[in-house]
Amino acid sequence: MQQLSFLQCPSATDVRASAASASRLRYLAKLFLVMMAWFAVFSPGIPAGAADYTLGPQDVLKIRVFEWRPNAGVAFEWVPLTGEFAVSAAGTLSLPIIGTVSVAGKTLDDVSGLIGEQLQKQVGLQKRPNASVEVSVYRPFFVTGLVSKPGKYGYVPGLTVIQAISMAGGLGQGDPEMLALQRDALVSHGDLGQLEFEHYGLLARQARVEALLAGATTISFPQDLTSQASRPALARVMQDEQALFETRLHLMNTELDRLGQAKILATNQLETLRLKESSLARQTEMAAKDLNAVNKMVSQGLTVSSRQLGANQSLADLESRSLDVSLAILKTQQDLAKLDQEMGDFRQKYRGDALTEAVDLRDRLAANSEKAKTARALLANIELRAPAALAALEADGEPAFVIKVNRTIKGAMQTLVVTDNDEVGPGDVVRVERRARDIRPKNF
Repeated sequence: MQQLSFLQCPSATDVRASAASASRLRYLAKLFLVMMAWFAVFSPGIPAGAADYTLGPQDVLKIRVFEWRPNAGVAFEWVPLTGEFAVSAAGTLSLPIIGTVSVAGKTLDDVSGLIGEQLQKQVGLQKRPNASVEVSVYRPFFVTGLVSKPGKYGYVPGLTVIQAISMAGGLGQGDPEMLALQRDALVSHGDLGQLEFEHYGLLARQARVEALLAGATTISFPQDLTSQASRPALARVMQDEQALFETRLHLMNTELDRLGQAKILATNQLETLRLKESSLARQTEMAAKDLNAVNKMVSQGLTVSSRQLGANQSLADLESRSLDVSLAILKTQQDLAKLDQEMGDFRQKYRGDALTEAVDLRDRLAANSEKAKTARALLANIELRAPAALAALEADGEPAFVIKVNRTIKGAMQTLVVTDNDEVGPGDVVRVERRARDIRPKNF
């Protein structure tokens, strides 16, 4: 009998406990997946575009490896593989348990999948563990050539050429005051370029707002902007403003059409109610005449009072229905007035928003103009104080220095000519050179 007890069906309590345990495991599994997604997306230290970043020697990676174990309902962390690991000069990572892993030229996602696969093979796991990989310290970049302090510098995401050169003490060598003036001139040149682009962007926005206020179907951009349409950045600005204009115009027309359709429906309903009101008025008039005739007949003893009662009830019912129709007419008239008010308010809000934006744009254009004047005045002041500072930076309308970047692209070293606002990548070598015409000494 005791052996047969093992064959008995489980109790309802056991079934509920088993279901609760399975539900808890599913919840923990979902929680683990959410945690891993959080580590992958919101981990600190990963800049925008990190998914495309390719690794190289001297990069330091922060790695965490987890494995979900459903039987135990826990996320197991592989502690030996958790920590910071540096990429060697050969482009490899030396990891516990796994061994040497080649990571040069791979993205963070590639390395994450590679670590999981290698660990799965080495240990013989059924499922691949999840690895969270992020860059803890980027490999340095180098600045050389005509700068005050050539050398190796720590990389930070978003670093531009002008910032890298500033870290190296700026362009040129010699008098610190001259270097400071040259840096000021560089900053002013950069500011003027940014202010010019901002000016054209504000002109494009102003043209869009003016088109909205005028009720136009397309934007008429000013000549100052259309004359620069060959510049891709400004052409894109005009395209974006035209797309925004069409979107807002479509939204406004859609809302006005909706209100217009509702107004047509209410108008038709009002006409129907008025026809019904006229019909009830005629019926009420006839019922009143019928009641008067019955009253005379009752007073003369020609009919019974029950007919008089029926006539009274019929008249009262018609009058009640007439009141209901009158109330419905009033409500419909209120709805029509409300729709008219909504259409007016919508147009007023739309125009008010455009006017507010127009005022803001006018102020920003004025501020942009003042900043440009200040930048030009600063350059004029530098020229008065030290003409050689500007002469060293600019000759015959062309920069006296050429900035190049040596960068490894798809495994091959390439040399790129860059400008001040171009980005510097980890491992880049920034070289500042004088233009070829300036290499020969003046007394040659």
